Amino acid sequence: MADVIENGCIGLGEKQTDFILDEWLLDALPTLYQQDEIIYQYNQWTQDWSTKSCTLFSPIGAISDLFNVEIPLSTIKKWDESSYGAWRMKDSWRLVARWVEHIVKEWNASDFGKKYWKAAFYSIDLKNDDLVKWILDKRYTICTGYQGNATYNKDKRDGTLDWTDFGSPTYWHAVSAIWSTNKCPQRIKDNYYKSISNNIYDVVHPFSEIPCYYDRWYVITKVAEDALEEVKRLNEFRTNLLKAIEVNSTMRHQTKDTNYQSILHYVNEKNRKKLKDCDEQLAKYM
Repeated sequence: MADVIENGCIGLGEKQTDFILDEWLLDALPTLYQQDEIIYQYNQWTQDWSTKSCTLFSPIGAISDLFNVEIPLSTIKKWDESSYGAWRMKDSWRLVARWVEHIVKEWNASDFGKKYWKAAFYSIDLKNDDLVKWILDKRYTICTGYQGNATYNKDKRDGTLDWTDFGSPTYWHAVSAIWSTNKCPQRIKDNYYKSISNNIYDVVHPFSEIPCYYDRWYVITKVAEDALEEVKRLNEFRTNLLKAIEVNSTMRHQTKDTNYQSILHYVNEKNRKKLKDCDEQLAKYM
């Protein structure tokens, strides 16, 4: 089992409409003071229906860590079965982003979503080491995936991933990143609890230095129930503003028309002000 992992993931599947989390919104995230630092681990391997559901178990573990709730296997099975009506073919795998979206939707519609707060999810840049560290330091679990092979499995077998280059991949797998308790900057939480010797293992190098990991990851956050729709609206607006600022900046450097450059600069200044307004509004709900 240590060297054989089902190909349960076919890629990241990020979308242009993903809510983007960067330093501007970081202060809006609540710090999770889990004094016992309980981590919830699951095993996708012990049920026939879930051997290829790593992209489900990654966000399940993340949302469990967030709300400090263990989700019953019977509920996980229902959420797995409902995925076949949402982009998934029978006995096939899924994309990391689609699973995060699916699990957040199922959580919000379930009794868990009624008893606890609702959830939202954000896309973050793996290469932004500071941002990843800040989020992990706040005790968030980040949903991610990597392209692995036997070399990767061999390296992590002792509980520590030391290397950065593992050669050509033979499988794609969805896991979670969590904060570190040792000298390493972070750890990986896998989905084979009690089936492998180190379901959680240290990662020596920053994720940005390990090419086999996906470029964008996902973090799930809490949202007050009565604010969910407003948070969605603000996030959609915010995401469009970020894209507009990037496009306008690119065009400003491409054009030789000084008057048009001034207009683009003016528009982006207004966009940045509106972006700040969105952040201030979001901070009230997060």
